[in-house]
Amino acid sequence: MTQDVTPAVSLIVPLSGDPERALDCLVALTGVPDSPTHEVVIVDDASVGLETLLAGVEGGATIVRLPRRVGLAGALRAGLERARGAHCVLLPDAPRVGPEFLAPLHAALADPGVAAATAGAGEPVVAPALAFRAADLPAADVPRVDDARLLGALTTRLAARGLVVPVPASSVVPPVGHSASARGLDRHPPGGAVELTVVIPTLDAAGDRLRRCVTAVQRCTDVPYEIVVVDNGAPPQGFTAPVNAGLRAGRGAFSVVLNDDVEVQPGWWPPLRGALEDGAAVAFPQTLDGAMREDFAAWCFALSADTLDRFAVGEGEFLDPTLVVWFQDTDLLDRLRSAGRPPVLVRDSHVRHGLSETVNSDDQALRRWIAEQVERDRERYEALHGAGAPPAAGR
Repeated sequence: MTQDVTPAVSLIVPLSGDPERALDCLVALTGVPDSPTHEVVIVDDASVGLETLLAGVEGGATIVRLPRRVGLAGALRAGLERARGAHCVLLPDAPRVGPEFLAPLHAALADPGVAAATAGAGEPVVAPALAFRAADLPAADVPRVDDARLLGALTTRLAARGLVVPVPASSVVPPVGHSASARGLDRHPPGGAVELTVVIPTLDAAGDRLRRCVTAVQRCTDVPYEIVVVDNGAPPQGFTAPVNAGLRAGRGAFSVVLNDDVEVQPGWWPPLRGALEDGAAVAFPQTLDGAMREDFAAWCFALSADTLDRFAVGEGEFLDPTLVVWFQDTDLLDRLRSAGRPPVLVRDSHVRHGLSETVNSDDQALRRWIAEQVERDRERYEALHGAGAPPAAGR
């Protein structure tokens, strides 16, 4: 990673989480030869869990820290604003590069008829690395599209300036993604018995935050499972209604309610299942690298079918539907404590949490609705449990 001279190439590496994948990517980059000269521009897209890793590479790379998550396109814009090289290489999803991946991409751009070069022999729109001239794609020209469409939009824009060529000699291994193996479909074909239902309420069913959440479940879950995504944003329905709807739809012997700003980690499910099989009514995992309440952190919690029936407040209503946005988790905590079965923290199960991204929105009308509804929920909670509502159990 060359920092003391003007580099020929800027390697732009957006990171938003997954420390193991990020470490793999950055370690691989240290093996790239100094020629062509290059710099590494890491864009920390409001990540969770990368503080220690990024502190360790501070001197060998340029780190751009973003205060809130902006997605791949926004991270690329931020990286281009700091890039110094005449050529740029975007490395989306923190892939693992081969030692000689860079020179062939750089050489391809020496042909004035070539506007972009992609690593490997595959289609450009799914390439694990995209190289282009900085002059051909200023930061302001990066298309404002979601992560899944960005490579297609970039290659389309660059194709107006010249050829977009694959470079088979450039070896870049993409991270585990949406293959059948990655999703467990080779081990657990669809249509069989379901052990686990994962219910994910979201305000943005097409957004990158949900995509990261679902990808983490797919990558880290080794039992037959189903994912029930409930879009509660059009019009907004709060938190309780979509969670109850998702739980009603589930077919699993166990269920997990998961905020869309949570990413489960490898080995997350067996310890939770073990706690439920040992008699816990509700179990919840340890949150890494972030604050959490140890009595109940409700951004991820697991329950059995027996709990779903025994602690429902009404037919098909596990959470109290009169608490629309807030305090339904605190109400559940109170009900479980009163029954002598408080939630159990399972320290061997790990997740990462995006610090209430779930209820953050750029939509000012939605933000006002949430704020007003929280106050109504506070009044309702105090009517149920007495004055002086405690802080919500946490989302």
